[in-house]
Amino acid sequence: MTLEELSAREAIKDVKARYCYHIDLKHWDEYAGLFTADAIMDVDQSVSTRGRAPNPMPRITGRAAIRTFMPQLLDNADTVHQVHSPIIEMTSPTSAKAIWAMEDIVKMPGFHLEARGHYHETYVAQDGRWYIAALHLTRTWVNIVEGTEAGPELG
Repeated sequence: MTLEELSAREAIKDVKARYCYHIDLKHWDEYAGLFTADAIMDVDQSVSTRGRAPNPMPRITGRAAIRTFMPQLLDNADTVHQVHSPIIEMTSPTSAKAIWAMEDIVKMPGFHLEARGHYHETYVAQDGRWYIAALHLTRTWVNIVEGTEAGPELG
């Protein structure tokens, strides 16, 4: 592994750490700023079977759409997001793929979910900075403490 690859891997880890920090503290501008302008976000609502989502949320496309959607989904929630054990593959000097083991807790009135799974992501470097270009969240274990698998009502 070259020094450049090691540096890129550390920068990608920093992006994901900021992802967890900003989503949990509801710093929506900073959160959205972690994505490319044309980023794609896919989130599976229920337990996936080998990566096939039985109940996907609508695909969100673009940084602006992510910035608009996330507060609607999580502003009324207390959340904890943690990621662990990244598998990072450098696909070029300015692109990478990563799989992160994840744990999230989402608690809001009428809905409380605790889950484990994986983020499957693509990263790109633009103007010397790394961004999330695509995110697909799959869950392998879900415990819905309150509410239903349909998820929270968006208002």
